Amino acid sequence: MPAIQLTEEFLDKYKQMEVLVRSEYNLGNNDSVMNFLISNNEFKALENELDLCRDTRNLLSHNPKINGEYAVYPSEEMIKLLDKVIQKVTQPIKASNIMVKKSELCFMGMEDKVSDAMAAMKEHSYKYIPILADGVLVGMFSAKTVLEIMVNEGADIFKGDITFEGIKNYISIENVSSKTFAFVGNSTLLSEIKEIFKDDVDNKERINIIFVTQHGKKEEKLLGIITAWEIAAVK
Repeated sequence: MPAIQLTEEFLDKYKQMEVLVRSEYNLGNNDSVMNFLISNNEFKALENELDLCRDTRNLLSHNPKINGEYAVYPSEEMIKLLDKVIQKVTQPIKASNIMVKKSELCFMGMEDKVSDAMAAMKEHSYKYIPILADGVLVGMFSAKTVLEIMVNEGADIFKGDITFEGIKNYISIENVSSKTFAFVGNSTLLSEIKEIFKDDVDNKERINIIFVTQHGKKEEKLLGIITAWEIAAVK
């Protein structure tokens, strides 16, 4: 593509992005679109590239041409970056886009044997197994749960056919520390989910897993889960 044509496309795309961001995020006319994007978790990883686009746009917009030529010319990669920003704004990533769906999870019911869950955890290196009742999350089983039960009840409790019903006080989400998990709706934005993990780190707590339901309510049926691995995999 000719340099002048590339420049005109870049300026048009930049303007399109500004108008779109102002509209979608209710920014005022005096608010800096680029400052907003860079401070937003959704675009933080693009900070250096966005800064370069801003500098290039300012040079192109505020400096006269020399013999009909622009002082600088943008690259095609810059236009691709603006397209990426526009796509993120118009088609934001939501919980439903990145969650591990319930159909792909290993979960059990209150009537299932604890020994079966322990075997599954050992074979597949699962850290947690959600316990569901009619599709609703009612408990969480983990290695920490096993240790707690062994301390309080003794190891012999696991030798029989005890079910999760028999250890419900240990696995109930009402008794598990609320600092280890959170609930979000399936339309919750990726940027909001990142904030949950960020707050977790800032407060020196440890959110291990986020449960996704339709509206983020724990009494709703489980749709999927999100861990730090799913967040890290988002490009």
